[in-house]
Amino acid sequence: MERTPPLRRAAASLASIPSLGFADGDDERRRMEKRVLTFTALFTAAVVTPWTIFYYAIGIPTAAIMPTAYVLATIAGVAHLRATRDDRWLRWSQLAMFLTLPPLVHVALGGFANSSVVILYALAAPLGALSYTRVRRPGLVFAAFVGIVLVMVPLEAPLRAAAPPLDEWVVTLFFAVNIISISTIVFVAMRAYVGSRDRLAAALADERDRSDGILRNVLPGPIAERLTAGEHPIADRFDRVGVLIADIVDFTTLSESMSADALVRDLNELVGSFDALARRRGVTKVKTIGDAYLAITGGPDGPADLDALADFALGMRELAAARSIGGRAGVRLRIGLAVGPVVAGVIGDSRFLWDVYGDTVNAASRMESTAPPGEIQMTEPMSAALAGRFSLRPRGAIEVKGMGTLRTSFLDGRSGD
Repeated sequence: MERTPPLRRAAASLASIPSLGFADGDDERRRMEKRVLTFTALFTAAVVTPWTIFYYAIGIPTAAIMPTAYVLATIAGVAHLRATRDDRWLRWSQLAMFLTLPPLVHVALGGFANSSVVILYALAAPLGALSYTRVRRPGLVFAAFVGIVLVMVPLEAPLRAAAPPLDEWVVTLFFAVNIISISTIVFVAMRAYVGSRDRLAAALADERDRSDGILRNVLPGPIAERLTAGEHPIADRFDRVGVLIADIVDFTTLSESMSADALVRDLNELVGSFDALARRRGVTKVKTIGDAYLAITGGPDGPADLDALADFALGMRELAAARSIGGRAGVRLRIGLAVGPVVAGVIGDSRFLWDVYGDTVNAASRMESTAPPGEIQMTEPMSAALAGRFSLRPRGAIEVKGMGTLRTSFLDGRSGD
């Protein structure tokens, strides 16, 4: 078995450190906050550790106490985070230490000049308030930092007088190292924040794309765009829409003799073939209710193409005849077609549905319910619109519930087929 090189293992271990506080229920935003917090705390501890050793080495233990306390508290906080996955103690302890310990070192070393502006380390507090502490008003933390700096101004003379003696080269070295250290901490913290923010933005974009994809599978494209733009309610009236309603003959009897898994599998395969055909024909699927299938042409997707709807109905009948449900080969449909005005809109605030309403929809439903098994029945206006290009067979006048006596025809195929 190939062994991972030590340097690669070490790099992988270091890369995993910022994620040690992740919990199973954390969303991407919480992971971003924990990643930035852990990385900033540990990196700062690594930066101030040499300072601690140096303060002890040059004989200033009072200045060394503060960074020592920070390093120990940070190690304890990270250990607590790893054990509990709860970052509250680490977040607030880091904020408090960033804001208070640098000013204490400032005092111990004798003011701005003698400490080489070590108080600037406290700037990490407002940066943390912006990136990982969830402070509601981070401006107040920045104001506290500014206030602490201003308080130190009138104390400069007495602090300098009580300061431990430091060689000029030490103070100059402190200035250079503080500038580099503080800049590095700020840069690394902001880089961690920006990287985590970009990952969060990418995750949100992926989620939005998935949601948009699901929405466009449920709703017509123009309706989905209006809904995502915030338009609600959505209601439209269309003057000329072709409506198709199809139903499986004896589906109730079939469903009672099948297991749920087999029924859903067979029905899903059949409806999936209808959906694919609808896309090829440019027909808009509205919905399925049980074994009933409702589709239209016209409306939000453009002008009505009744020829496409008729071809779709013929194609549905062929697809059904070539399939089986529950082992019964040759599925038969009743299909109804009508054309006319409809009202359409999105109904509901949750699990919403775009649907069509009106007499034209009712007429298509009556054409389906009164059609003999295996037939495609249509209203007289629909027959007139298809005449000459399709083979139509008059049925004559029939009594339709709620609509009186209507003259209907059957659709047999394309003319010349």
